[in-house]
Amino acid sequence: MKDLEIFIPGETIDLCIPTQEFARESNWYSWFNNPDITRYLGERGNYQNTPEKQEKFFLAEKDKRLILIISTKKKIYKGVVSLSFSDKSNKQKTCNIAIVTDFSIEPENSPYASLEAIARITEHGFKKLSMKRISDVAHIKLGNWQQRMELLGYRVEGVYRDESIRSSEKFNAMSIACLYDDYLSIIENRGSLWDSLEKMKKRIKQLPKISYRDQLSNFCDSKGSEYYKKIFNL
Repeated sequence: MKDLEIFIPGETIDLCIPTQEFARESNWYSWFNNPDITRYLGERGNYQNTPEKQEKFFLAEKDKRLILIISTKKKIYKGVVSLSFSDKSNKQKTCNIAIVTDFSIEPENSPYASLEAIARITEHGFKKLSMKRISDVAHIKLGNWQQRMELLGYRVEGVYRDESIRSSEKFNAMSIACLYDDYLSIIENRGSLWDSLEKMKKRIKQLPKISYRDQLSNFCDSKGSEYYKKIFNL
């Protein structure tokens, strides 16, 4: 199997163009069979994945999404990041972002590699695809990850109650989004979403101990329950 072509080069990772051969012959499919990888992906991982299913998925989705494979600098493929669009015309210029990574590959660098992957594809979405809004919904337990995404312009927007049910588990999810204006604010200050690993590490250390996400979630749990109990008893 040939090495994938690099589409967006990075500092700690590169984002590469997947092929049908890669979908069929690589270990891409196996990421969705690993419970450590899929534990916060809702229904993903409830059913076994196979190379044939991964190839079918790729062929069905390649024209609906920008799908890029995350590669280490040593050409080890460790995940996938994507922008998905509601339709080809996408007149609203909005899309959803998603990432799945195997943290066991270069584990000491994995948190930063994932953040850079989000930064690179987000910047491509705004600069090259003229997006106006890029959004995501993530498991409530991914709070630290979502707070790091705030460094790339992603703001918390709301709480989804019982967003997904996996086996007998119910959980809330948080919606986040980066708007073009927020992206521009960071670019004016920083030059690019990802300026260097060293600077991003310093920013991560300076993040508030209590995130806006936690404040909003706690407010919804306490004040929201109290408020709606009164409403429902009217």
